[in-house]
Amino acid sequence: MSSDPLLLSLKSWPDENLEVTSVSSLISQIQAQRGHFRDVNESILQAEIAAGKDEGQTDEKHDGETEDKADKVTEKDSATELRNAKMEMADLVAHALNEALLGLDYVSFLVSLHNPDTGNLSMSPALKQSVPAGSLGFDKIQRKIDPKALKDDEIVSRAWKIEGLNSAADAFLAASRKLGDEVEKEGRYWEQVLAIRDEGWVITRMPRERQTLGVRYGFAESAAEYKNKGIGALRRGEDGSVAMDDVATTGSRGKAMLRVRMLENGEVKGVSIQDGSKKTGSVKDVIERARNFVYEDELFFEIMREARIMANQGIRTSEDGVTIQLGEHRSILIDMAPLDEDETVPDVLGAEIGLVQGVAMAFRILLSYNHRLSLRKRSQPPPPLTQRKQAVPPLSLVRPIATHLIHHQHLSHLQGLLASLIGLAKSAGLHAEFSLKPLQNCKQPVIKDVESAVEAFLGKLESEATLVLPGGWKIEIHMQTMLGHPLFGTGFIINTSHDGISARLMGENRFNSVEEMELYLCWCLERSIVNEIRCMGDKWQQVAQGNEMWSVDKQTRRIRVEVSRVGLAIVTGTTGGTDARVVWDGSDTGRSLQDLLKEF
Repeated sequence: MSSDPLLLSLKSWPDENLEVTSVSSLISQIQAQRGHFRDVNESILQAEIAAGKDEGQTDEKHDGETEDKADKVTEKDSATELRNAKMEMADLVAHALNEALLGLDYVSFLVSLHNPDTGNLSMSPALKQSVPAGSLGFDKIQRKIDPKALKDDEIVSRAWKIEGLNSAADAFLAASRKLGDEVEKEGRYWEQVLAIRDEGWVITRMPRERQTLGVRYGFAESAAEYKNKGIGALRRGEDGSVAMDDVATTGSRGKAMLRVRMLENGEVKGVSIQDGSKKTGSVKDVIERARNFVYEDELFFEIMREARIMANQGIRTSEDGVTIQLGEHRSILIDMAPLDEDETVPDVLGAEIGLVQGVAMAFRILLSYNHRLSLRKRSQPPPPLTQRKQAVPPLSLVRPIATHLIHHQHLSHLQGLLASLIGLAKSAGLHAEFSLKPLQNCKQPVIKDVESAVEAFLGKLESEATLVLPGGWKIEIHMQTMLGHPLFGTGFIINTSHDGISARLMGENRFNSVEEMELYLCWCLERSIVNEIRCMGDKWQQVAQGNEMWSVDKQTRRIRVEVSRVGLAIVTGTTGGTDARVVWDGSDTGRSLQDLLKEF
């Protein structure tokens, strides 16, 4: 071999202190001096070099910014990342151990030439079996350095360094661009999340994805079946905008809103308006529609749940609806329906639109009121613990609304009955009148808040009517409706007072059906007319406190008063003769009862 030294290297000469010049050390130094890479570009560096700015001040400024930004970075301690880091560290340690053992075998193999005992002690068994000890030798060669070769090595080393720096610069620029894009997307995402929060929505973490943000559009006091249905994940899209996971905004067959219909003889007389928010496709619109649907779905669920235990009070349930029966021919049907697409209200809504719209609104107000009651109950100390599970009663939604509907139905019937009786009396030339005071216990002079107004809506309903009949009769009717103990319907308390001879038969009378009340009022009108005839003079006398009278002058002549819903009849005749019948049906016949009696 030639004695000239062989200077051939394809790598740059190593520095004395690799910890100072390594890439990781340089990156940490740059971050400590300049802050985050997003705030550094070529134009800023050139401007600072030209201006000769003090690096100490810049370091302090960026240190503060780095600390502030570092506080916002969330700590990633996922078990998956730890496991991957552990496996990567184990691979690196195994690789380093293998390299160290190979180096030890190489040195031991060289030492075995001059000191076989020492070399064999540290040589691996595989190497001992492969080659004999002492078969590898070495000589120290002194060669003369060739200036031309040294110059070539320097050129190659400089070229490799330049290429390495260019490659690092390209990598840093690519990383900077990617980081800038990520920062822009992240900023856009957080800007939209904050906009959602500013509108009043609650931003929280997803229950099963702690690293994912979500928006809670449901209601905290909902039923147990709807506790976890009112939250949706807010994920970052490809362009950085907020993308919400698919959430339920409609049910089966597109049903999204509670619908109330009035049916009369099987024909629809009124339909509530199914108007929802416009489908713009934005995240805020999706959140609002999801909130509306989960509220309507819970409302219908609670209505069905309560209606199943009220079958004995005229309320029927089917697979997809609830029917509140109002008499023989009218009923209220409650179900879920799709939203109306048209902005204007169609003509098919019917004449009862005010009633059905009010019923739908009342259902929603009552559900919110029950949510408040649940919150108030949850805020109080819990009851003592027991082994028996406490049953959760259904919410009071159908009962108060059905109570009002039935009460109004009976009130309308009572008003029509009183008007009919008054009309019959007036058509016969008699004086009669009535006054009506509906819902006496529900009318508050001042409504303090929503809860007090709803509480007045929930109790027993009471209406009063005063009826003045001929003969000095005065009837006070007190009507009560409650779909619960002790009434379970509508009851009538009637107090009758008059100056007739049959006062001892009067007093307070209670009726639990409309038919009994109607028969009693007709009976009162009969007796009041009998008393009116008796007060006209002494020519007629009542027979056995009934509705018949006989003439004092001619006892063979008799009259009988009969009152029904359709007419007031006076039956006249003589004993053993043929009876004649005169009927007043409420129309103006021009002939009064007094004229009839004079003719007879």
